Amino acid sequence: MIDYTNDPQKRENIIHFIRVTQQLIGEGGLKNASIRKIAAASGFHNSTIYFYFKDLNELIMLSSISRFHKYSAALEAQSNNTDAYENFYAIWECFAESALQYSCIFYNFFFGKYGNDLHTFLNIYYDLFPEERNKYSLNIETMYFGKNYPERCRVILSPLIDDARTRVTEENLDTINEIIISLTKDLLSRKCNYPELDRFELQKQMLSMIHFVIDED
Repeated sequence: MIDYTNDPQKRENIIHFIRVTQQLIGEGGLKNASIRKIAAASGFHNSTIYFYFKDLNELIMLSSISRFHKYSAALEAQSNNTDAYENFYAIWECFAESALQYSCIFYNFFFGKYGNDLHTFLNIYYDLFPEERNKYSLNIETMYFGKNYPERCRVILSPLIDDARTRVTEENLDTINEIIISLTKDLLSRKCNYPELDRFELQKQMLSMIHFVIDED
């Protein structure tokens, strides 16, 4: 993406492109956000989008973060909880609720082309829209701005090591993390591909499966 830090006009144009893309996604989902439609709604030529962004995916990544508002607010409210076990499940409850409501957006954000560079997009977005940034505890801040989905999951899983309520140990931490990643990815994919599925039932499934993997018998 183009460097906008010392150019107020470039910054304003980027914000404008993001807002237009957010509106198009809100009206018809990710498939509704094409370069042609974004350019037309923005009042610019198609080529101008590529002057500012490497590709459509970059713009969609930035525009998707607006769907994190409810999730982010819930995480901020959770930041005062110091019990690692309770905190772990509260974070996953927040995630399940928002992610399965916007399954295609969350799936693309975490598992799409730029899924290994999440922190870059989050930092850019909150630089452009600082009023939307929430305040978190150190652990949640580290998780939220993690490089990718596996890293984010691992940050909140690690404090459960040797917690008597769980089966998490140093030795099985990475294996458990991979299982959680796989099952949550699968549920997001299913909801995205089959939107008629009951998201509330899928939320229950997600949390039930995580409890099954984590909790000590």
